[in-house]
Amino acid sequence: MRERQTLFESVFQPLEEQILSGRLGVGSRLESINELSARYGVGTRTVREVLRALKEKGYIRTEERKAAVVVYRQAEAGMAARSVLERRASILQVYRTAGVLEPLLLAFCTRFCSEEELRRMAAEIARLARKNPEQRGRACSACLHALVERSHNPLLSDLFASLEIYTRIPFFRGRERFVELVAEQNGFGSLGWVMEALLTRDTGEIAARFGALFRCITAAAEKYLDEMAREFGDTPEDPAKAYCWTAERGRDHYYMQITRDLIDKIGMGEYAAGTFLPTEAKLAEEYGVCIATVRKALAMLNELGFGQTVAATGTKVTVQDQRAVMRVIKNKTFKQDTLRYLSGLQLMALAIQPAALLAYDAMDGAARRRLGRELRASAGIPLELLLQCVMEFQPLEPLRTILKETNKLLHWGYYFAFYSEGPASAELLTQKSLDAFDCLQKNDKQGFANTLAGCYCHILAFVRGHMVRCGLAEAAKIVTPDMLAVGGQC
Repeated sequence: MRERQTLFESVFQPLEEQILSGRLGVGSRLESINELSARYGVGTRTVREVLRALKEKGYIRTEERKAAVVVYRQAEAGMAARSVLERRASILQVYRTAGVLEPLLLAFCTRFCSEEELRRMAAEIARLARKNPEQRGRACSACLHALVERSHNPLLSDLFASLEIYTRIPFFRGRERFVELVAEQNGFGSLGWVMEALLTRDTGEIAARFGALFRCITAAAEKYLDEMAREFGDTPEDPAKAYCWTAERGRDHYYMQITRDLIDKIGMGEYAAGTFLPTEAKLAEEYGVCIATVRKALAMLNELGFGQTVAATGTKVTVQDQRAVMRVIKNKTFKQDTLRYLSGLQLMALAIQPAALLAYDAMDGAARRRLGRELRASAGIPLELLLQCVMEFQPLEPLRTILKETNKLLHWGYYFAFYSEGPASAELLTQKSLDAFDCLQKNDKQGFANTLAGCYCHILAFVRGHMVRCGLAEAAKIVTPDMLAVGGQC
């Protein structure tokens, strides 16, 4: 029952959030059952349960053989205001996070568009210069979503949408006073001026203009929230409504979780080739599941070439060879996992750089000495310790959430990253990671951030090439960011 509930929530919560935030307004049509099933990685049965629940809560209207339609109308002003004030601190943190990440994401995504496409986007916004803020805002949002979707990385699209939804942009955009406050900031020319930066493909210019836009919007949102608090009362922040995002949507079957975790432990050396895994009973106790679920996980492990179950003896860890990699690619679920893993590496390569720049200043001498001791004592890959340090000292909680969730995807693929070239590959990444720490010790802030990003770029290029050679042609679309071109100061 818990598994079904997890899958249900992975679809229900984002749809509910889109409706409540106004992103899906009255009259908006939801995607079809099959489209929602594909988008969220769940079965059609789960989607039908979600639609039924949304209908029962008065959010949508459903008709047989027709797309569900949103019927929910925004709450009256007081209720809507208090709903936003409950998320006040989180909303402002998300605005700041978006201001850090989105210019980098957009700059990166311009490489997938032609000059004509970019000019058309900018011209569309320019034509709306005299329209109302709602029309301009919607058009700009649609253009940027279309741009991000050209990346062939569903994680980027999903993350971009989640940031927009949580900032409650439709709520603010529809308030005249907020629009006045944005104008008072006088920090950017116009939406057209901001969008025209995309035509340059110049990361610095894109970052400067979109950065100016986000700073103005964030400052205006903060002032407007202050005014709302005075009008409606200072509503306590609800911790349960803090920003959340998951990179693992639809990947919640217990036995698959166990299989991935075991592969992770094999890849990191916890279970060495030729040794036996714990007994079925011990694994069942460790993961809190029944024996039958463990057996399904071990059967999948055997199928993928990571184990060999011997009757009355146990499951022996086997060395994965080229044939095993081919089996992984032919397995539909793990093929998608592999592509999602590569997408996660791409996202981490983009996000870790600004995250490291922000965390750098909080890493005092004591923190750096502690990190040095941990690196010397660890037998694993130093990159993970460096990431954990960046997350620990990350001042933006939403950015910490994004790093944490993305990193969950990456654990599963470590085995692919290092197996085919064995110790040599691991040693190269170890050296790159230590180079990043060396930059930190030398107070080279930008070098620290760039080198960390380079570590993830290295893994992405290495694994992508390996997967393409093994027959996974789709992997070629997940390109490596040029971090020296994409980078910038925070």
